[in-house]
Order: sequence, then C-alpha cells, then structure tokens
Amino acid sequence: MGLGVLEPNTSLEHVPGTALLQDAIPTETAHLKKGTGHDTDVVLVPQPSNSQNDPLNWPLWQRDLILVLFCYLTNICVGAIGPLIGVLALDMVQAFHIDFQKVTLLSGYQLALVGSIAPLVAALSHKYGKRPWFLTSMVFLLAGTIWCAEATSYDSMIGGRLIQGVGTAIFESVTFTLIGDLYFVHQRGSRMAIYVVAQVALVLLPSLLTGVVSVNLGWRWCFWLLAIFLGIGLVLIILFGWETAYNRNQLYDVDTSSRDNIHVIEELRSGKTVDEAGVAAHLERTISSDTGGSVMRDSFLKRMKPWSTTYSNESLIQLIFRPFYILLNPVILWAVLLISFFQLWNVVINFMLGQLFGPPPYLLNTAQLGYIGAGPMVFGSITCLLFGALSDRIAKKASTRNDGIYEPEFRLMTMGLAPILSTIGYFCFGPFAAEGKSPVIMSVLWGIGFASCVVVTASLGSYLVDAYRNVSIEVFVVSMSVKNFMFFGFSFFLNEWLAKWGPEKVFNTIGGISLAFCATTIIVYMYGKKVRAWWHKHDIFDKLERHK
Repeated sequence: MGLGVLEPNTSLEHVPGTALLQDAIPTETAHLKKGTGHDTDVVLVPQPSNSQNDPLNWPLWQRDLILVLFCYLTNICVGAIGPLIGVLALDMVQAFHIDFQKVTLLSGYQLALVGSIAPLVAALSHKYGKRPWFLTSMVFLLAGTIWCAEATSYDSMIGGRLIQGVGTAIFESVTFTLIGDLYFVHQRGSRMAIYVVAQVALVLLPSLLTGVVSVNLGWRWCFWLLAIFLGIGLVLIILFGWETAYNRNQLYDVDTSSRDNIHVIEELRSGKTVDEAGVAAHLERTISSDTGGSVMRDSFLKRMKPWSTTYSNESLIQLIFRPFYILLNPVILWAVLLISFFQLWNVVINFMLGQLFGPPPYLLNTAQLGYIGAGPMVFGSITCLLFGALSDRIAKKASTRNDGIYEPEFRLMTMGLAPILSTIGYFCFGPFAAEGKSPVIMSVLWGIGFASCVVVTASLGSYLVDAYRNVSIEVFVVSMSVKNFMFFGFSFFLNEWLAKWGPEKVFNTIGGISLAFCATTIIVYMYGKKVRAWWHKHDIFDKLERHK
C-alpha cells in the first residue's frame, strides 16, 4: 500500500497508470530516457520513441507554444460561444421580444446538440487524429458566428447557435487529451493547470468584454468581433495546429501497459538479450517500427497536411459506443459526475445573472453584468497558477515517499481545496444575493465558488489522463456530454427554480451537493488502483484491441 492507495489482489504484472517515476537504484534504469534540468532523476513516462516525429520528442518550447495556441482557441470557442448569451440576456429579451427562459434555451439547445454529436467527434478523433476535426470545427464556428451576427429573428438565432454548437464539441472535450499527447507524466499537472485557465478560469473573459461592446456598439458587434478572433484562430491552426496523436510502439507506453515494460526497454537498450518466453511473446505482438519510421522530422509543409493516418484499428461504431461503455467503470462515472456538476454550477450562475442583478435593488445594465464575471476570472486564474505550481511537485514528492512509484491517485490530493472553496462561495452567495449585498462582494463570492470548479476540473483532469490515458478522449467527451445534457434539462426550469425558491435556498442546495461529492474523493483515492486493475482485466473493448 502506497500512501493510503490500496493494492489490488491481481495477477497483473503491472497495473496500468502506475509508473516508476524515480528509481531508488539509478543503475537499474541507466539506459532509460530521463528528464532534464531539475528532473534528471525522473524516468520519462511514457518513454519516447526514437523518431523525431513523436510529439514527445519535439522541443519543449514548441510543445508549450502549441498548448498556448489551443488555450487561445479554447477560450474563444468555449468562453465566448456559450457564456456570451448569458451576458446579452437583456439585449436578447429586447431584440426578439422573448423572456429569460427562451434566452437560456438559446444555449440549452446548443449544448444538447454538442452533447449529441460528441461521441461521433470522439470516435473520429480517436481513429483519424485530432487535426482534421479541429480544422472542420473552426469552419463551423466561424460560419455560425456570422449567422448569429446577421440573425433577425429568434428562430434564426437558434439556427446560428446550433451551427456554432457543431464546432464547439471538440474544444469542450477532446482538447484536454492534448496534455497526454504532448507531455510526460511529471509535466502534465502544470500544463493541465495552464489549459484549465483558458477552458475554465478565463471562460468569462469574452463575456466581460461583451457587455462593454454591447453597450457601446450594439449586441451584433459582439458576434462580429468574435468572428474576427475565430478567423485569426483558423489561420493559426492551419499553420501550427499539427497532429499530436502518434502511433507509438506499445512497448514505450509504460503507464498504460499491464506488463513491466520498464525493465524490458532497459534490457533492450543496454544490448542484453530478452529471452523470457512471456516477454518475447509480448514483444512479438507489440514491437514494430514507429509510424513515420524515419528519424528525421517531417517538413513544415508535411505537418500542415489536414490528415495524416489512422490511429486505431477499431471500427467507428465501436468507438462511438465506447464513451457510454466506459461509464460502467465506477471511478470514471464518479469523475464525470463531479466535473459535470461543478462546471454546471458555473453555467447556472451565468444564466441567472440577468434575473438576479437586472431587477431592483441592483438594476445593473449589460456592461455591469459582464463586470461581475471579473471575480471568477481573477480567483480562477490565481487558483490555476497555484495548482500548476503545486500539482507536479506534490505528485513527485508523493512518488519519492512511495519508493519512486507514481500512482495517479496522488493527483487527488489537491482535491482537498474544493470543499473549502465551495463552502465559502456557495453558502455565502445565496444569502448575500437575497440581502442585496454589493455587486463587488457578489463577484468575489462567485469567484471563490468558481475556484472550486477549477480545482475539481484540474485535479480530475490530471488524474484521468494519467489513470486512463488510453481512453482519455472518451472520458472527457462523455463528461462534456453529461454536463451539457444536464444543463439542457436545467434550462427548462432554471429561471423558474430561482424565482420560486429564491437565491438563498438554491445556492444552499448547490453547496450541499458539492460537499457531498467532494467527500467521496477519499473512497476513490483508496480504491482507485483496485478499480484500475479490475477494469483492465474486464474491459471488453481493450481486450478486442489487444487481440487484433
């Protein structure tokens, strides 16, 4: 048992997700590739192949710039497309002569569509790589945004929102998996935090600007300016959004394998003969030249190709149903529900802004409603920076105390912040809103509650990438789908719920649900490794893939 993580009773030689991060006897891993700088004692997990086309072998600065590019794309695609309507609620009511519930449904219908097509997006990304669908999504987003800018009726606005939704799906889910494609285990925590800044912490930045633009130029200009930023993003992704999926030899995936490949790689690289029958049979099935077997890296023009190759032998039908199948894994189901509920609360507050702060005693206009989003942005960004500074250090420190063995459950240690932040944020937000406290105080409280969403998303995002990297696309897609369908259901009663219950009772309920979910983290931390071992032995799709 390592630091409270219970060991499974299994015949597996190696539990997928567990990895040797720091070897107590360096001579036993002398030929394995290790980190640089302060991480010279860290064994690289997964082990990179010998090809320069392997994303893990790209210069770190290049990988970081690609991550920054997708952070920008995610922020304008996820942050502007959805929350923008929440800030423009008063404008939408006046322009199309509708009520607040119909404004909410402009996003409800969109999110339902996103949730519906997400399994197809996941399947296509898993089989053919991510780049083709990122390019396609940007085209849909640009077209839908221009449509919304020209909409002259409520029905026309719905049409534009649905076209936007087709393009949003991949940025709400699949982009998370770039962290697993581009970085080693000991680098993922800080990069996940950076990405969560864009996807969650700064999600309201476009909305903050939206209010000012609407007041000064009119609400249509909010969509025209968004179209300009999307156009810039399309050009950048054509030039630099290279494919990050890679057909790496399974031998190097020392984190997802059920065999102890570390010692096999060490013996092969040291020139020793591997003559154990079991290992030999395993190598016969997995060792093949890497895709693009040349050592030299592809040219810039070749990297700009919209499509490269296939990355899975599974059928599309099988891959489409896989996101629903993995919900049979209790830990994945738990993580999906936690991420979904915590992100849902942020969407709920965003679409309650006009109803909470538009009438007396607040009487805020569209620009002032946007300013309330400053609290979540500030607290969310600070939380992400702290998480980024601590996550990898905690994981490495815990691995050192665990004789160099890394367990993905160590990522859950940072979850201890979530119940503290959600308690302060939500249990205070409702009563203070009912009492008509200062908008500045309300913005701060929303920010504190929102910080708990950041902690949950970053902690569980890092955990899922490390524990279930081979199905990480499906995990994040199904998480996004569940969240979107939950909000679609909420959109039919959300505003009426607030009107009948009042803010105090509504947010006390939200706070109570959040605390209950956080308490279950202890159970998952203890039994997570047992579930990983059980899942590997009983995963039908994984067995089919391994026997092909």
